[in-house]
Amino acid sequence: MVGVAGAAGLEMEERKYVRLPIFLERGFLDLKRDVIAKRICSFCGTCIAFCDKIKPKNTAGKDGENEPEFVAEYDTICGLCYTFCPRISLPLSEIERRTFGEERKREEGDVLGVYRSCYAVRSKKGDIKGQDGGAVTSLLAYALEEGMIDCAVITTSDSQWKPIPKVAKSYEDLKEGAGTKYSIYPGVVGVKEAIEEGCSAIGFVGLPCQMQGLRKVQTVEQPYDVGIEKVKLLIGLFCMENFKMDLLDYIAKNYVKLERVSKFDIKGKEFLVYADEKYSIPLDEIKEYIAEGCPVCMDYTAELADISVGSVGSEEGWSTVFTRTEKGEEVVKGAAEKGYIEVKGIEKKGLGLIRRLATSKRKRGE
Repeated sequence: MVGVAGAAGLEMEERKYVRLPIFLERGFLDLKRDVIAKRICSFCGTCIAFCDKIKPKNTAGKDGENEPEFVAEYDTICGLCYTFCPRISLPLSEIERRTFGEERKREEGDVLGVYRSCYAVRSKKGDIKGQDGGAVTSLLAYALEEGMIDCAVITTSDSQWKPIPKVAKSYEDLKEGAGTKYSIYPGVVGVKEAIEEGCSAIGFVGLPCQMQGLRKVQTVEQPYDVGIEKVKLLIGLFCMENFKMDLLDYIAKNYVKLERVSKFDIKGKEFLVYADEKYSIPLDEIKEYIAEGCPVCMDYTAELADISVGSVGSEEGWSTVFTRTEKGEEVVKGAAEKGYIEVKGIEKKGLGLIRRLATSKRKRGE
């Protein structure tokens, strides 16, 4: 018979040999083999943001520039990067249940994800010059002013339109990020910067792949304290595909100097460049610059965000806005009541166009 002290000793001895969950037994080399080497990395930045041993590969202008790189000498196979990567696995049904309290109606072919309401929205702030109506900037301004967030991780750019993450803590900061940047960039790294700066209620604006990464970190069962509970609001942007940084060089060489560009946009089958004049580039002309990780993505409307925003489906000067969570609905309704935005219903025709594009992207990624 084993005494109490002896039993305690055996229990402690046994604990030393308890195996960690299987998902932890993967390291960066596994991630490199299963995602990076297969050219399906979206370069969302999730692994970079939550592991200080991973950095963006610094090979601008060369093939393979858009990928994470392990900078330590020894891969500890802690499993964090492998577990968090949305390209390794993305259990949508479980993420939807934990995030929205329900799943989409897959048997009915729902391609827009779970959502509560859909609106056409534009800013009522005259000093906001956004992509299409300034909806994102105005929604963030309201959330910041009301204390729902204490910062917003947005993407700004330098004079050559190279994306730069910014932790915006004021209305003036927010205005710097207005407008869409069409170059692939690990935007989730901005969440790490916000946490390091002491922010505890973080808003984040990003692409569908970045929504996938952050939601996976929020919902996956794992033992690490990475500060994800500080991310309080996710605003996702519609996205059919994104482009390699080389596209900027192509535009500068063949169309217009980048410092003269005021805005980029995609309408129909054309990539539009606004400078002293408007340049229209057929999308077929620049398809070689589409980021390698984009074709496997099936999410057009940022289905895992609290609020999803895009230009498609609404008239010129307005943005289409889906509210998906209670928090998202609260932000949109509150912003309208406080005069930050103007809201109206979206036409059936517009919603049909969004559905067709979402279906097209889903089929492409299957």
